[in-house]
Amino acid sequence: MIGRRAFASGALGLAAARPAHAQEKEKKEKPWIDAHAHVFARGLKSYVGARYVPDYDAPWQTLLALAGQNGIGRAVILQPSFLGFDNSYLMEALKAEPGRLRGVPWISPSVETSAEQWEEMARLGVRGLRFPIFRLPAPHWPAYDGMLAEALKRDWPIHLYVEGRRLPSMLSQLLDAGHKLVIPHFGMFDRSLGPLRDPGFELLLQKAGTGRIWVVLSGAYRVGLERARPAAPLLLAAFGPDRLMWGSDWPHTDTDLDRTTTYPKTLQWLEEWVPDAAMRQKILVDTPAKLYGF
Repeated sequence: MIGRRAFASGALGLAAARPAHAQEKEKKEKPWIDAHAHVFARGLKSYVGARYVPDYDAPWQTLLALAGQNGIGRAVILQPSFLGFDNSYLMEALKAEPGRLRGVPWISPSVETSAEQWEEMARLGVRGLRFPIFRLPAPHWPAYDGMLAEALKRDWPIHLYVEGRRLPSMLSQLLDAGHKLVIPHFGMFDRSLGPLRDPGFELLLQKAGTGRIWVVLSGAYRVGLERARPAAPLLLAAFGPDRLMWGSDWPHTDTDLDRTTTYPKTLQWLEEWVPDAAMRQKILVDTPAKLYGF
């Protein structure tokens, strides 16, 4: 858990404040996109192997309202690991806000998904498959063959939420099969090693040349704010704004961060990491819009 005091003391300051009119112009040209957020409600059945279960609600209505207050018009919601394969709430959100939301579910390989169900998910706004296996066993990949084939057919990226040290065993396998990949939280490097000494992060940078990996500048507190600072220019140099996205990681699950005040801070950090407004516009709009079909 991350204490609020420790979080505040480690927060990154803004490199420079831009004029208010310039910021508003940026926001109004095209609605910004939050490319990594979660929604859920208390009372939903949790995954048997869940690492944690939140004791609060995080409805999509609150996400969109908070996002709107911060200039964000659209969002990509990802199935939280503690809900396992029950994607019902995520699908409900997509049905309610088809123009503003895209979704990335975690689907069970043991339950057959019909062709009609795949088409329905695509129609609702599903645009990828998630494997939130941080501190969880690795998937038995052969069991997912049919599902991965559907992702290839639909050009959906595979989202890997996994420790950086486990990336080498998965990146090559999925890339060799032709998949697009999305890696959250600065590439998930080990915060005790930092980006310069983590072999998984080094491999991630090497694989940037494939043109089929996207990294989300999200959850800086998960890798350490002091570690995210040097990681950002490395990622920008390797992937460029065409393969980077920003995500709030709302509601900052498994931390004690404030779910309202942290949202704008994550945008402030992006402004420091990517001071160039044109690059930031790509990261906030063009890249996620293209990948998720907004």
